[in-house]
Amino acid sequence: GAGAASTTRASAAVADVASTLTGDDLAAWESSKALVMDLVGVDDEKAEKTLIRAFGWGAQSYWRNEKTEEIPDADAVEARIAYLVEIGVAEDKVAEILTKVPEVLGCDVAERLEPNVAHIEKNYFMKRGTKNFANYILRVPQVLGNNLDCVGDCAGECNRCWARC
Repeated sequence: GAGAASTTRASAAVADVASTLTGDDLAAWESSKALVMDLVGVDDEKAEKTLIRAFGWGAQSYWRNEKTEEIPDADAVEARIAYLVEIGVAEDKVAEILTKVPEVLGCDVAERLEPNVAHIEKNYFMKRGTKNFANYILRVPQVLGNNLDCVGDCAGECNRCWARC
């Protein structure tokens, strides 16, 4: 059925990205993948799949062509993982967040993650570093990547909208 086809496509994508890269791009991809494996505690395949979705190498249902086939920067990847821990997500829960919404790893700290954390603090009356805040992030990690609040006037980008959080 359709499930088998999408599984084949997904695993094909995993094998394809690294084989299409050379030189500095390949080195950046591999060092970013090694960081994800080390800091998040996932295996090679899971790290690869996370990078594929986080940096727009797969389907564009999340990024909507805002991010297409970007080469990850290892320092930025490390900073984003560190930021999750800094706001109160337990190190052993980062993998859970990236499994649900790997695209979080593609979100810039200053441009997307920090403003969204501030939005949560202001509008949902939770403070970063608290248990309630961490539990909220674990429950709905997509809030970290939100970039839209249609306030009921649906813009059709529900996967990144505050209205459903």
